[in-house]
Amino acid sequence: MGPLAGVAIVIGVLVGGRASAEDGRTAAAAAAARGNPARAVSLYEEVAGRSGFLMLLDPGASASADFNAQVARIAWARDLAATGDIDVAVAVLAKVQASSLLAQATQASAQILVDAAASAVAAGHAELALQRLNQAMEGSPAAPLKATIAAMRGTAEVGAAAELVAAGRGPDALALLADASQNGAAPVAAAEYPAALLAAAQVEIGELSYREAEATLQLLLDKYASSTQATTADHLLHAPQAVSGTLVDDLGHGTLGRVRLATHFTQLSGGYITSGPFYYGVTNATGDFSIPAVPFGGPYVLEYSRSGGWMTLVDPRNDTPANLVTVGSLQAEDLNFIVVPH
Repeated sequence: MGPLAGVAIVIGVLVGGRASAEDGRTAAAAAAARGNPARAVSLYEEVAGRSGFLMLLDPGASASADFNAQVARIAWARDLAATGDIDVAVAVLAKVQASSLLAQATQASAQILVDAAASAVAAGHAELALQRLNQAMEGSPAAPLKATIAAMRGTAEVGAAAELVAAGRGPDALALLADASQNGAAPVAAAEYPAALLAAAQVEIGELSYREAEATLQLLLDKYASSTQATTADHLLHAPQAVSGTLVDDLGHGTLGRVRLATHFTQLSGGYITSGPFYYGVTNATGDFSIPAVPFGGPYVLEYSRSGGWMTLVDPRNDTPANLVTVGSLQAEDLNFIVVPH
């Protein structure tokens, strides 16, 4: 093959490469015009991916196709959002890198997320709505959209708090309500606080954080006394509790026998008397006993049975009962070891 033939082949390949690129761009533009931006993105990116020898006659084709692909991505993302593919739409927009398109893509992404948040609220999925609003803010949207997000956030937080309460996540709900109150939704948040406080206290009880739970329940009683949750809080705070302990002799051996708590103690000259209601228990072989459902309050006097009668350990310094028992809130009372004389 002669030199001229070789040149002709090269020119033919170059012309063919340019024609192929042009065909690709034409097909992509047609797909976009038909309302199929996804297809347009695919075709434009195919042209943009070509390089080297085949593109010598049209060196700007790749950059132009890449730009057009990014323009089509914005339209594609809106189509995806319209069908509910929010996360995919946001991912598609994240690939828009052209400096002249960044603001448009950012705004489109934020608007898609805000619209999705509004739809989530309407569908009763406030926690998802809050997630969408947080995503929208991460993209630094324009000022008008920021104002829209701020206006929606408080209401979404209150709704999300209600969902968290239903899921048993009271402490998280309280945190959201506090933030909602700072975001202009204080009146709406106030209505959810009693349920959130009760749910938070129940979590604290489950974690054996009794002091924290008592404080939470007391706050509920103090601030929302007329709520139905306050009634439950009052019952929890003043519920009967078990009183347990271990009765041992001077050598530390468990003592078998009966025990009881007397409600009243009256000092007399040369002695004392107790009176009921009484609450009874029985020790086992190791001296352990548990008296269930002793009412809140006291003090109660612990007595033990001996020779058919009831006896109380007395503090010799003042001749008063040595084992007074007060039943507090939320948790059982453990008296530990009680030494009784022979």
